[in-house]
Amino acid sequence: MVFVAAVLSSGSPDFAAGPEKAPEIRKSDVWINSTPLTLKALKGKVVVLDFWAFDCPPCVEALPHVAALNDKYSGRGVVVIGVHTPRTDDERNVSNVRKAMVKLGVRYPVVIDGAHKIWTDYRCDLWPTQFVIDATGTIRYVHGGGGRYEELEVAVQKLLNETKG
Repeated sequence: MVFVAAVLSSGSPDFAAGPEKAPEIRKSDVWINSTPLTLKALKGKVVVLDFWAFDCPPCVEALPHVAALNDKYSGRGVVVIGVHTPRTDDERNVSNVRKAMVKLGVRYPVVIDGAHKIWTDYRCDLWPTQFVIDATGTIRYVHGGGGRYEELEVAVQKLLNETKG
């Protein structure tokens, strides 16, 4: 993965090749809790993409923190989108994903990435991984793995402040 965990500082994220435009979210037949969303339609908003799988312990640990971002900032210009990217055959079953989302309290939009196309577009290599995309569609923060939840929220807050500019 080219990206590393990055704290926003002076508008220059710590990416190996510098800030990059976020790839558009590929079309999927299955969206849960939403109609299909695109980054193009979300221009002007801060978008948090959370790549996860329901039977992944670090993903389950991260979900309450991602959900808290949604609850706290969704009315202020932040859109949280879960990208469910299965690791096992059981996780490929959309009915199982729906059941897990209810059990885990996931109420924000989730796109099913069963073929790992979105995962590949974002060059993910670790569950969970969060990307924070600014109002112009540029990736400004990435973190793979558990933890750093406060850092994630600081990145969201900073980009919201920039958007209000």
